[in-house]
Amino acid sequence: MTEDPREQRRFPRVPTEKVVLVKRIGDEASEALAKTRTVGGGGCMFVHYESLGVGTAVELLLSLPARVIKAQGRVAWETAAPNGTFEVGVEFLDVSAKDRRALEIALADAAPAAP
Repeated sequence: MTEDPREQRRFPRVPTEKVVLVKRIGDEASEALAKTRTVGGGGCMFVHYESLGVGTAVELLLSLPARVIKAQGRVAWETAAPNGTFEVGVEFLDVSAKDRRALEIALADAAPAAP
């Protein structure tokens, strides 16, 4: 039995809706806006109108409250939704130190408070 890759995360995910510009690396015409459902220090999940393909290299511009961060990553998993869209999980592979710090701050601010 294979474990679900979504359950093998090293970084916790925070449920949050952020606008993200998604582009396949090497395909300038593939730019599309999407909305995240979860974001974490190691990646994010967003809803996209088409399949990107597991393993596809992508560049993301993720809108945070104070800035936009740039991340390069790869599609780790995707699932077709009944409405014809795709839930896409991306692992961040390259994020600048400055953008990573901004992401950590935004996630800390968005994380639900402990009971």
